[in-house]
Amino acid sequence: MRALRMAVGVHPGYAAAVCAFAVDVLYLALIAQQGNGGSRIGFVAGSLAAAGAAAAVAEGSAQLAGGFAAAWAATTLWIWVVLGALSIGILVVPAAIFATVALTRRRAPTVVIAAGMALAFLTAAGGLAWTAA
Repeated sequence: MRALRMAVGVHPGYAAAVCAFAVDVLYLALIAQQGNGGSRIGFVAGSLAAAGAAAAVAEGSAQLAGGFAAAWAATTLWIWVVLGALSIGILVVPAAIFATVALTRRRAPTVVIAAGMALAFLTAAGGLAWTAA
């Protein structure tokens, strides 16, 4: 990844954001074409967009806040890879990989990373529980 960043100036957090936003647009376009809707669709789309934004913000943020945001973004993207594996989830894999690479480059304390991951799981579980299928 370092060679890629040096060769073309790509930062993995920014690449994760671009991938997440692209998948989010595709997801919303597919849902619109199918005529489906609902609060769960909005939650998933919002969650993908927020994970992309968090990955981008983490790329240029300070140690603790950046580590927390990077952990939340990477975990959120992997959650959608797993939960959406039979539909749009497979398209989230590149974003999740880039976000994970960005997270591993950080030197944030383990407790900060664990807190970001825990918040991602709580956000996903709470959002899925409170939205209709």
